[in-house]
Amino acid sequence: MGYPEFPPPASALEACVRLMPPSPFDFRIPPAARMMGAALRAFDPRGWRTDNPTETLAMGIQSLRSGLFLAESVPLLLMSLPGRGEAPEPPPEGAVEITLARLRELLERDAALIGRGDAPLSVLLPRDPFGHGGTLLRILLDVHTVTRRRRHRESRDFSRAARRWLDELPAYYRRNFHYQTDGYLSERSAALYEHQVELLFRGGADAMRRMILPPLKNHFRDHSGRGLHFLELGSGTGSAAQSVTRCFPEAKITCLDLSHPYTQHARRRLSSFERVDCVQGDAASLDFGDARFDAVYSAFLFHELPLPVREIVLDEAQRVLRPGGFYGLVDSLQKGDDSDLDWALEFFPREFHEPYYANYSANPMETLLEDAGFEAISSGTGYMAKWVSARTPAVGRKPDIASIE
Repeated sequence: MGYPEFPPPASALEACVRLMPPSPFDFRIPPAARMMGAALRAFDPRGWRTDNPTETLAMGIQSLRSGLFLAESVPLLLMSLPGRGEAPEPPPEGAVEITLARLRELLERDAALIGRGDAPLSVLLPRDPFGHGGTLLRILLDVHTVTRRRRHRESRDFSRAARRWLDELPAYYRRNFHYQTDGYLSERSAALYEHQVELLFRGGADAMRRMILPPLKNHFRDHSGRGLHFLELGSGTGSAAQSVTRCFPEAKITCLDLSHPYTQHARRRLSSFERVDCVQGDAASLDFGDARFDAVYSAFLFHELPLPVREIVLDEAQRVLRPGGFYGLVDSLQKGDDSDLDWALEFFPREFHEPYYANYSANPMETLLEDAGFEAISSGTGYMAKWVSARTPAVGRKPDIASIE
């Protein structure tokens, strides 16, 4: 029986580029955008094949999804053009082709993850298909405000609604990360955030978050999650938790984030998952007892923390983990993880207000985990991200109070 052939990501992306009519204003498009168009037109999609129907379907969905976000990112590029003399330095020659190849590799691995049953196809369900267009429109309406902040390097610009949370938060968090409106401190920001990130990464953000799943599945082999309790640090709007809970449907998952509006948003978004609980809290000062969790993980948390806070968060994670417990993270690449993409690690903090990113990229998370006392440290990369996994020493296990009669 034959299966329908879905185009891999490059094919869908290429189609989007080809459908764009030539414009007399092409000279206004930044060099990076022109390079991306040329790279996509030259990209050969014929190398991807599989006989697994689930993997084929997953790859088809990924292809269409990535192409959609690329197409949607074009008006953002045009609307956020820098002023005269402000154009950022273009990426090195061949960088766009390499970046697209890394995206394709990531989506292929993500499709293979689904194809072999380590994640259900449901992880690819769209968040809000009926509200997608409205969210994009709200992002486009906000572009000029974000561009103004970037141009003037305004990183402490908050609405009245957002300002009411500032006094409750640590100083390093009181800023407009990425120059986004209200930083992480309003429902409006929470409603736009995931769509904005997918536009930035051309539909690869969720697939990067799912890089935490293979090491988790490897640690808890053939486990539905029954009797397990996971803690996610910096859970944001709940994207990573949504995938983890679908892979471990019987696990209890506690999602913790500093932002009250984002926690509220995640609570609504994850309300259909009965075993997921969303709480506001600080990963550097966990309000949980020792040895309480079987796994602690995070997605894109550490690059937004100062180095001393990163170290404290790791100490707190180890404290609340049971002996032999799983620790894992997905975060940005660091210097040397993929030398072909080191240029992006310098570009990103300049353009998107990430004040702790340079320090993060220079201090490997593997070393910090080792210094914190974790064992069996492993890591790998995918597109613009890396995953790192470890475990706590398997000694001195405390009894489970719930099991004492």
